[in-house]
Amino acid sequence: MQAAHASYLPERSPLWKVFWLYGVIPSNLLWLAVAFMVDHHQLPGATLGLMVFLLGYTAWIVAAVWRAAPNAKDPRYGVMAQALTVVWAINTVLIVFFLGLQMVRAMVVGG
Repeated sequence: MQAAHASYLPERSPLWKVFWLYGVIPSNLLWLAVAFMVDHHQLPGATLGLMVFLLGYTAWIVAAVWRAAPNAKDPRYGVMAQALTVVWAINTVLIVFFLGLQMVRAMVVGG
């Protein structure tokens, strides 16, 4: 049973899988949900909660890519994946901060 769970550990997974399937695609889907909710002014509290989840998920994926980077066939791909993930994380933190600040301000002024 323990071996079945080992395949989900980033350090035992191929880098492409961690980067694309655990990182890029889910992160973009989460951002799509946030953008839809913000654009349609749907549930500001839930939107803020989703952004907090996105921050936690982003922290997890940075660590996961970092641990999976040595699994790349070419070490340069590992370094590129790490750099891209860190830049994505910085972007996520900044957008969540400024968008969240704007949403909180609108909730306070509007409420």
